[in-house]
This record gives sequence, structure tokens and C-alpha cells, in this order.
Amino acid sequence: GGASGGKSLPEARGIHVMCTSNGSPYLNWQTRIMYRTFLDVQPGSDMLHFTRLLHRRTDDELMAEVPTVRVDSLHAPCDRWCEFPVADRPNALRQWLDTDDSRRGEWILMIETDYVWRKAVPMPPPGSSAVAFHFHYINPSYPSLPQVMRKLMPVEKRDVIKMQDIPATGPAPTIILRRDLALLMPEYERIAAEIEADPVAKQRLGWVREMYAYDLAAAIVGVKHRVEDPGVTTMIAQPPADTGAGRAAMYHYTWGADYLNRANEKVWSWDKRPYIDVKHVREPGRWKPALPPAGAGTQDYRLQDGKVVDAALNDVLTDMLGRIVAAIDLLDDLPNAPGCGWLEDEPACDFGCQAGVLCTPSKVWKANATR
Repeated sequence: GGASGGKSLPEARGIHVMCTSNGSPYLNWQTRIMYRTFLDVQPGSDMLHFTRLLHRRTDDELMAEVPTVRVDSLHAPCDRWCEFPVADRPNALRQWLDTDDSRRGEWILMIETDYVWRKAVPMPPPGSSAVAFHFHYINPSYPSLPQVMRKLMPVEKRDVIKMQDIPATGPAPTIILRRDLALLMPEYERIAAEIEADPVAKQRLGWVREMYAYDLAAAIVGVKHRVEDPGVTTMIAQPPADTGAGRAAMYHYTWGADYLNRANEKVWSWDKRPYIDVKHVREPGRWKPALPPAGAGTQDYRLQDGKVVDAALNDVLTDMLGRIVAAIDLLDDLPNAPGCGWLEDEPACDFGCQAGVLCTPSKVWKANATR
């Protein structure tokens, strides 16, 4: 189920879209929506393959809906709750790169679960470098960070790599040749582990420390990334920070939005963070987010940070939330009785999926029909 063991594999073709998850209800609600919108834009595109990489020590309840490769989590507590589950991602990616599944695509497009697809991402032209998104909060030159970054470098690189050589991005969204991801993987995993073991590094790099681990690994091994700015990128738009989708293939709903009227009263609100319960995963149709008010762009509303809600902002939020609602309308309910995998009185999920092997919905249903 891991490396091919000497057997010949088909030639790698197209783009392999991959997201990571620990199987929590928070991420599973997002995953169901993201994968449904992916299916809407995939036909006829260069995106030939999809894998959810589940870093967890048991199956979860999405195995029968989303193509998944499960690998054992590095930190067992993160299967239920831990302070920073993203710390398991580099190790999970390294395990996945040892599998046959990872060899299906020439390019790997790493994404997050809280994306909504608008259109397909095309294959980069021959000779292209990796393409990534510019996160402005990633700043290796920030006064408290160069000392930390140099300490994480190999000794022979500390006088060679400048802070401006480190891309201001992260592992997602990034489209990268599989061979280049494999090249930077050992450093990415090493740096992430060293950060977690260093209280000073953890404190200074904060909740984006795993992103810094990826960026520094790319600089150390020399894997170039073309980092695209918001507004012109082909990767993601992030309403309400962005007031239009531009050329972006996906929405990223990382930011919440509150509409406030002149009296500072909330007239509409949206945020992903309340969707953390198994009820949201299993019965999504009962908990659909409300769309922004029609015509809100002319009502003198403002966001919680004071930004004016104009027609463009209202339109892009309406489009993003409309796609989320449309995806939810196509999702089936998942069983509560018997449920599996999360609540205290539920058994662990067991769909008969082998670790390190792609488990597709059709494979799950066929295997369980004969059990």
C-alpha cells in the first residue's frame, strides 16, 4: 500500500488536488462543502485526481464520501483535540509522498478545507516554478523573527540565505511539481518539529509557524515559488478582505463578516467558526448560513472593522455564500444512529480502509456490502 514495490506505475498526469485534515467536525463540515464544489468544476479540467489526506489513527465518517488516504497521526491526541493539529501536517505529507497515490499527478495542488471552488486551476506551462499565494502576515524580516529563522537553518546556510529569499506564503494554496515537493519535504518536516520543540520559536512564529516551516524549507533547498498577490492571483480570493474574486479559482473563507447599521446594530453575520459540531457535519441542511441581505451595498452598512459595505463587497460575499449553500443542498445527511468516530459514546469508524492506500467512496460501499 505504500511505495510500488517494483511494479510499474502509470505515467503521472495532470494536477493532483490534495487537502489535509485530522477528521474533526470543524474540518469535516468544511471538507464536505469544498469537495462538493470541486466536483462542480473538475469535469474537463487538468485536475485529474483528488485526495483528502487524513492524519488520524482511525477512519472517520467521510471515508464513504470523499476519496481519502489515511496515515497515522504524529500526535495521537490530535485525533480528538490538541492545541495545534497542523503540526501533524508535514509528517502526514511525508508519509503520503511514500504512497502510490501521490504519484498519480505531475503537479500537486495543496489546498485547505475552507475553500470554495469557482473554477478549475489549469496546468502550469512547462518549465514553470511552483505558484503560491502571498500572505501578507508572513514576514520573515519582522524584527523578532530573523534570529529564529537563522537558528532553524543548517549552519552552512545561515550566512547565505537572506530573509527576503524566504517566500511569504505557506503550503496552501500552492501548486508544485511532485518532485519539488519531495525535495523540500525533509527540511519542512525537520523545521516544523524543531519549532514545536522550541518555546521561543513557537511563541514568535505563532499560529502560522507551520507555514514558516514550509517557506524556510523551500528557501533552504532552492525550490522557487512565484508568489502571487491578492487581487491578481489565480489561487484564492478572501472576502471580505477582497471585494472581488478577480482571477481566483477558489474562495477562502478565513475571515468572518458582520454587517452593522448606523446604530451599530448587527443586521447580518457570517463566520465559519460556529460550525464545530457533529450536527453540522451530519445534517448540514439544517444549519445553512444565511445569505447577505439583497441590496445591502446601498444601505450604508459597515463591517465590524469599519470597512464600507459597497455593492462589490456584498456581491462577492453573496456569490461565495451562495456557492456554499448550493453545495449543502446537494449533500446527503450522514447517520447519527449509528454514528461513528467523534462523540464519546460512539465506536471508532471502520470502513475497512487500509492505511496509506486511497480509499474511494465506491471502494468503501463495495467492501462493506460484502462484510
